[in-house]
Amino acid sequence: MNIMNFHQIQQLQSAQQAGPVSKEDFCNGMRNLAGHCVVIAANDGQCRAGLTATAVCSVTAEPPRLLVCVNRDVFAHGVITRSGRLSINVLGASQEQVARRFAGMIPGVSGGERFVDGDWREGCNGTPILAEALAVFDCSVVEIIPAATHDLFLCEVQDVKGTLDQAEPLLYFAGKFAAIPSHSH
Repeated sequence: MNIMNFHQIQQLQSAQQAGPVSKEDFCNGMRNLAGHCVVIAANDGQCRAGLTATAVCSVTAEPPRLLVCVNRDVFAHGVITRSGRLSINVLGASQEQVARRFAGMIPGVSGGERFVDGDWREGCNGTPILAEALAVFDCSVVEIIPAATHDLFLCEVQDVKGTLDQAEPLLYFAGKFAAIPSHSH
């Protein structure tokens, strides 16, 4: 049994009363957290959609599960929700242009036009997968967890593809794309 003393309870209550930081302070802090760049892609049978993201993490290896956070306001969110499937395409340093296309940073490029750059194929779930990605996780959504402006998609990995060569990854840090050189042996 976990019993808290009076001092621990006071500390906990104090922390709960502090409230969240401002959006500006939060964003300034997050700019210092380097994130791996991935393209989340889905196909609901009517259209393909995708977005560049850094909010993806491993949950468990057995069963193989990943967590993907997607803003409810982006078009791809609806496609993911309707299909119940998605792919997570881990980008390498040479794929910055793909990241920019799916992030909406290329003027006049949207929707299905985003899939023009790269070797996009159909995965085991019918999801678009980028053949030359460092790794591709083809997933089924097993749970959707609402969280403020986003939904957290808990996904079971059904296939892993990609080059799997541990080349230089594409990162996003301080509002810019960056790379980490691969190890020399």
